[in-house]
Amino acid sequence: MTPLRGLVLALSLATGAAAAQDAMTATQVRAALTEGGYTEIEDVEFEEGVWKADAKDATGNKIDVRLDPATGRIYPETAGASNLGEADIRAKLTAAGYTRIKDVEFDDGLWKAEADNAEGQRMDLKLDPQDGRIISQSRD
Repeated sequence: MTPLRGLVLALSLATGAAAAQDAMTATQVRAALTEGGYTEIEDVEFEEGVWKADAKDATGNKIDVRLDPATGRIYPETAGASNLGEADIRAKLTAAGYTRIKDVEFDDGLWKAEADNAEGQRMDLKLDPQDGRIISQSRD
């Protein structure tokens, strides 16, 4: 690979990652968590289509949190309930055109599922526990 081609590839990958983050920066993630009452925020990273961090919650417990990269909404791993059930998530994914839906589970404060998109690609999906909106999708 030529140096120019390598540079073009690196820039393309970086641009794609930045677009996937919906322009939210690590600094903005830290600010959102601080405003949400979290302290000792560490290991802020964009992974699997969402922002992730380790932080202490209002009670002083160390927890993992995830943030919607588009809205900044915080999803603590300790969230114990969802307004939706598995059948609701399956129905929302079906209505959005996904097929072969499997491994639907509520975990770490988010609904997670695997499904095929309209192009037949296998996707890992994360959905909002309150409204079932897809907050991230990445290739399986």
